[in-house]
Amino acid sequence: MKILIRDLMQESENVPDELKSPALSDYTIENPISGIILPDDFTKINCVGIGYTDATEIILTFHDDSETEQRTITITKDAPYQNGLYAIPELLKSEFYESDIDLTISHNGTYLGRLGLGEYRKLGTAVSKENGFFTTTESRVTLSGQTIPGKGGYSGRSIDLDVRYKIESDTYDDIEKAYPYTISKSFPYFLCLDDEQHKISANMYYFYAATPEPLSKLQSSTYAYKYSYKFPFIERF
Repeated sequence: MKILIRDLMQESENVPDELKSPALSDYTIENPISGIILPDDFTKINCVGIGYTDATEIILTFHDDSETEQRTITITKDAPYQNGLYAIPELLKSEFYESDIDLTISHNGTYLGRLGLGEYRKLGTAVSKENGFFTTTESRVTLSGQTIPGKGGYSGRSIDLDVRYKIESDTYDDIEKAYPYTISKSFPYFLCLDDEQHKISANMYYFYAATPEPLSKLQSSTYAYKYSYKFPFIERF
């Protein structure tokens, strides 16, 4: 599983609120979006999180006073199956001479919801996968045995992934940096379930989902694992 833990867009300057909002119903029609200044303490960028757009191509242009680099993301799925994490050729901070790197976002659609940016982390997951569906709608049964459909609520997909392998220190560092911006506020994660495809539906290759509670503890085991944690991911929109 690839996961974007530290979203650099949340720490960048001049980012439209819609691009940082965890609710994908918040979107911007601004195009191109320019003047975004990335934080200066990242090492590389190798992924982009996409949440809700009608675009089939998104172009990211990174530049300082002397260097320019472009990355293109091609989107082939419709919503909600497009929402998730996309790997891109890595962009190294060391390739730029200036400390301030500007970002311009352009696309061939009419709107763009949340966009994430950063370095993905790979988490090894246990063999068993618990994937299925959920709903927040509550129907009721009358005394005469009739079902009365519930009003409101929503439904979606879910998956429980058990991380039973070593979590490296750089992943822990990402959690620490992201905690005040996203994790403590129950922001959904951008996921790419590439290594899990033999166990789940192809429509879950990309996934935008949150855990019911913010990540708070990483369990240690002296004999078998450095850390372990069970992630119950529930789809968000």
